Amino acid sequence: MKPPRTPLYRWTGLDAQGELRSGTLHEHSAALVRARLRRQGISVQEVRRLWRSSAQAITARAISAITRQWAALIRAGVSAVPALQMLERSATSTELAQLLAQVRSDVETGMPLSAALGRHPDCFDALYVSMVHAGESAGILDIMMEQLAQTLEKNEALARRMRSALTYPAVVTCIALGVLVLLLVLVVPVFEDVFRSFGAELPWSTQMVLGISRGLTTGAPWFLLLIALGAFWVRQQWQQPQWQRQLHRRVLDLPALGPMIKTAVTARWAHTLSALLTAGVPLAEALPTAGQASNHPIYARINHHLQRRVVQGGRLSEGMAHTGRFPDMLVQL
Repeated sequence: MKPPRTPLYRWTGLDAQGELRSGTLHEHSAALVRARLRRQGISVQEVRRLWRSSAQAITARAISAITRQWAALIRAGVSAVPALQMLERSATSTELAQLLAQVRSDVETGMPLSAALGRHPDCFDALYVSMVHAGESAGILDIMMEQLAQTLEKNEALARRMRSALTYPAVVTCIALGVLVLLLVLVVPVFEDVFRSFGAELPWSTQMVLGISRGLTTGAPWFLLLIALGAFWVRQQWQQPQWQRQLHRRVLDLPALGPMIKTAVTARWAHTLSALLTAGVPLAEALPTAGQASNHPIYARINHHLQRRVVQGGRLSEGMAHTGRFPDMLVQL
């Protein structure tokens, strides 16, 4: 389950030179925003909460791109703050520039880079923060940023292939359903009078088709209302983690879609776990982060069980085999 999002506030104020500045900050209250800005030497004029976060406009591809640029700057010997300033100037969107400015401002106040990134969980997930923290602790931030850039690019390529594979069947299914509804609503009623003129008893299959057509024609408003109520109910149920797990578990058991999703999730999990272990993160600490990076509630829960098993002295491969959710080849490796 994802942690609750920290509210986003837009602020306006004057810096030490008297110049007007503005930006956005993630904090739990407006008072904390004012206190944080005062520590940075900014005289606050206005703080207003944004109910719609602009972080949604920052895509995973944009984060992957700036990570690659960031890794190149650190490898060239540029320290954190100047690198963030360069990235801020070359940002492709205002939202991304504001995000980098907030991270740079936190780092300038003495906050560790990993902690500054952790204040923006919508953009920098647990994998990102964990690898940066490992790089800071071991003094190999340049190597870890390079590894992180490669991992993000692999995950982005995998997600792109998944979207590409699912787009065609989804479009074909929607078109087929649309054509079927049009036939039932517009074409079948025309033939109903013809069938009635025969005077003979119609087969049960024809009667069923005619009944569905009459139901769609006469009960369309009720049908649409039922769909709206169903969508509202699903949205309410989706907020419950247990209901999400049940739905995802049933999807994983589907004949064709389940294996494809399982392959994508386990590939992302393996990439993430490999990157964390390469960064020097202990296995017991890497497993929950890899579970979160898999972006699947079933595998996130499985990884917590694997973590407890490893902490108690058990083998990772035995725990993976016991869950039955990992391919045999991956378990053997």
